Amino acid sequence: MVRKHLFYLFLFWAVNLFAMANNKLTAQNVEIMMAEQELIQVSPWIIAGENDSAKFAAAEFVAAKLEELLKQPASFSYPFDLLKHTTVAIASATKCNVRVFSFNVIPQSGTFYHYGFIQRKTRRGIQVFPLRDSVDALPKDFSEATISYPEWFGALYYQIIPISKPYKHHYIVLGFDGHNIHSNRSVMDVLYFENNEPQWGKPLFRESIEDPSPEVRWMWEYHKGAKMVLRYLADKNIIVCDELGPPYPAVKGNPYYYIPTGDYSIFKPNKSGFWVMAPSDLTDFGQEEKPNILPERPMPTEPPAEKGPGNLFKPDPNSDGE
Repeated sequence: MVRKHLFYLFLFWAVNLFAMANNKLTAQNVEIMMAEQELIQVSPWIIAGENDSAKFAAAEFVAAKLEELLKQPASFSYPFDLLKHTTVAIASATKCNVRVFSFNVIPQSGTFYHYGFIQRKTRRGIQVFPLRDSVDALPKDFSEATISYPEWFGALYYQIIPISKPYKHHYIVLGFDGHNIHSNRSVMDVLYFENNEPQWGKPLFRESIEDPSPEVRWMWEYHKGAKMVLRYLADKNIIVCDELGPPYPAVKGNPYYYIPTGDYSIFKPNKSGFWVMAPSDLTDFGQEEKPNILPERPMPTEPPAEKGPGNLFKPDPNSDGE
């Protein structure tokens, strides 16, 4: 308890110093800062709670508090820098009027359950749309269909990409889903608004320029111990991703065993607004060289070694919880 009081004393001291140096600090921002401090004390227990009840209790507290904060007009310009370094992912972009907040609970079953919020700035004010993972209630072919609010394929979204032409006020979002004890999933989806409510999925993604049937979203499933690159490079206006494959022929077709092959593909927008997939030898992910588009690619002779899954964060049993 003493440590907590000292922490708040230090915080008020820091806020006062910052206020003297920056006249833009408002009473609303100070209130949001204090609420953020409360959130970052509770949010780790979403993962580190000793049982499912404790984890979901922490998640519900964070969800309720965060929804309250996001409805405040001043919160849209607040970066939540501390919160996004805990268990809450924030997908935002410069001059973008939409942000997506998301986090997950990992119960004893190992199947991830997601919470989220869409925060949208309009001429009339701030809109907040709570999201709750409803993947179990979606049809089996949901990966090929538009999903209407409040239904949601839960994921942790870490990048949002505003689309300018020809679909105004549409956003590509990149996310990660820990899925279950066997596999992870990555997703590239489209968020837009219809009748003032969120919609997920738009037929914008093509496997090649000749592909007659564009996909509404792109999903990858792979081994639990693998890590997949799925990232938007703003300077090149492309989305780069790992290619996945089986480590040996006997498990071909079973995504539980799939791992990155060491090759990469990119999605790049064409003049018609479709994001078209192509192979690439891009490996720097951010340097100035332009990607080299390859007409074809030889198959790797040996797959990379399989990695084991990491351990979840566990609370310190010697901690007093203060």
